[in-house]
Amino acid sequence: MNIESILLFESERVDYLYPFSILHCAWEIRCGALMLFEKIHKQFPDARIIYKGREKYIKSFLARFEHNEQDLRKENILVINSSLLPDSGFWNNIDKVYSQFQLQNTEKKSAVFRYRNYPVAAYIPKNELINPTEFDKHFLPKLLYEFANVLPQIDIEEPKVINFLWDAIEHNSIAINDDFRFFIHDASIDKLKKSGVYLINEDKIKIDKTSEIAPTVVLDASEGPIIIGKEVKIQPQTVIYGPTFIGDNTLVKCGAKIFSKTSIGHWCKVGGEIENSIIQSYSNKQHEGFLGHSYLCEWVNIGAGTNTSDLKNTYSNINVQLKSGEINTERMFLGLLCGDHTKSAINTTFTTGTIAGICGILVADGFLPNSIPSFAWRGTKGCTHYKIDKALETAQIVMQRRNKNLLPEEIELINSEYNMVISRKKPVD
Repeated sequence: MNIESILLFESERVDYLYPFSILHCAWEIRCGALMLFEKIHKQFPDARIIYKGREKYIKSFLARFEHNEQDLRKENILVINSSLLPDSGFWNNIDKVYSQFQLQNTEKKSAVFRYRNYPVAAYIPKNELINPTEFDKHFLPKLLYEFANVLPQIDIEEPKVINFLWDAIEHNSIAINDDFRFFIHDASIDKLKKSGVYLINEDKIKIDKTSEIAPTVVLDASEGPIIIGKEVKIQPQTVIYGPTFIGDNTLVKCGAKIFSKTSIGHWCKVGGEIENSIIQSYSNKQHEGFLGHSYLCEWVNIGAGTNTSDLKNTYSNINVQLKSGEINTERMFLGLLCGDHTKSAINTTFTTGTIAGICGILVADGFLPNSIPSFAWRGTKGCTHYKIDKALETAQIVMQRRNKNLLPEEIELINSEYNMVISRKKPVD
């Protein structure tokens, strides 16, 4: 396949990615070292990516990230569901089966890729693509699910899918291993060793030369790779076990214990104990306390001494409460799924499988409930909610500390979420 453009579309089940889906498109999920759309950019650097999903969310996404023109052209196009984890295994899979298909099919070159009769992607070469219009952004994803039988069907091996945030946590280890190929190592290993940094299985460690790693830091890649981005600062007596990713401009504070299967995005501050968790970007968990099997969205601040429970005493599967109702995650381990701009007070305790919405101020003497709405003030049962003007003011102050501004497109999405919860509670200052 000679892919010139990629139409990446959201699933109709995007709300299952709550609370991430409140302010983000599905392809922004970080799994491994990169967000899903970044993985596709890396795999196909010369291809244009066109996005189809919820209109207001796409406007916000395009305002926050620079992208090419979003018009459809007469190009070889791959139509793909953004719920798929686009790792090398997936690309190798469809390349292999499509090559076999071409050998057997001399007429049509268009095809639908499916797993167990469920379509996940389609390839349409430009000579079989009628001059595309804006309407085709809506039609081509619909083609997969309603009219897929008009094209030849190709069965593929089971792909990895991210239908829920805990799927990203589950696949994070595999994704870090896969993303390792996209990074370079240009720091001096000899210089690091001489300065008192301990590196175990150094062939599986990639560090950007602009990063600063203090003496007594231990980087143990014996169980998987460690990737350290640009301008990262790691303070003394920190231990990092791979597979782990530390993003650009992130600060890892003195004595931190970063265990395997963890991804920390750009511009974060982290400390204490973190295990098998994903921190999107611009979020802080810089004090003592345990964060395990959790997903923190952007602009989250975890107060000193905050702890998450990620395992029930009964060792049973964890149920969570989404908008669609209660769901059995079929996972034994799950901690906190926390929406953007939410903050916990010192010594806050989150119970197993807690989901918190956006813009919350969470305070409690004991365990918080495992379902906390957006704009919760305290987060306890019967709590009031945060006034929207105060929430926006705080968000703007926090973002300006990172030289960012709250964009009109983001404000519109925050207001939309606020309007959904305002009728239930009494506002407070």
